[in-house]
Amino acid sequence: MFLRIVFFIVLVVEIYFSTTHQNTLVKFTKPLLMPLLMLLAFQLNIKERNLYIALFFSLLGDVFLMFSGELNFILGLGSFLLAHVFYILLFKNQFNFSLFSALPFAAATFGYFLFIKSGIDQNLLIPVGIYCIVITLMGIFAAARNTNIMSYNLVLIGSILFIVSDSLIAFNKFYSPLTASSFWVMSTYGLAQFLIVSGWSKK
Repeated sequence: MFLRIVFFIVLVVEIYFSTTHQNTLVKFTKPLLMPLLMLLAFQLNIKERNLYIALFFSLLGDVFLMFSGELNFILGLGSFLLAHVFYILLFKNQFNFSLFSALPFAAATFGYFLFIKSGIDQNLLIPVGIYCIVITLMGIFAAARNTNIMSYNLVLIGSILFIVSDSLIAFNKFYSPLTASSFWVMSTYGLAQFLIVSGWSKK
């Protein structure tokens, strides 16, 4: 319980610093989030290393995206892409393919990509397209897990929130500035990662 409380306190403080544009302080709080979840996963006796690797690449993505510039964005994108890949690898042992589960994710991602496509720089079209495919697969694998209902629901909701967070980043960068973007992106992202860790511990 203690680590959960600490995580949400740090998350709230990070969101406050982000929304009030205290960027120097964000550099202290944001990199704490994923290590706290790694400690929580260890405390919950989660042994699958793919989860820890996914959290590690998420940490790298957090660090890269704290800094401006196209290179940092690409490095952040690549880091989070690898985080999603390792979540897919984590979920695959419980994967039981269902077209019913897959179609909503595929349709939503394809439609959203077309929606923001006009604002994406030509040099980023392929990387962003690949990223969209990978996060779609992550959602599909989460939705097709064969496990108990509590673990299933927590991980699925977490995965959907992760996709929502990524979608908000894309909207803000490629389509139109999003009001209070830091609040929406970090709240959905932080809760997403927490729910995936918590849900996996109950499998």
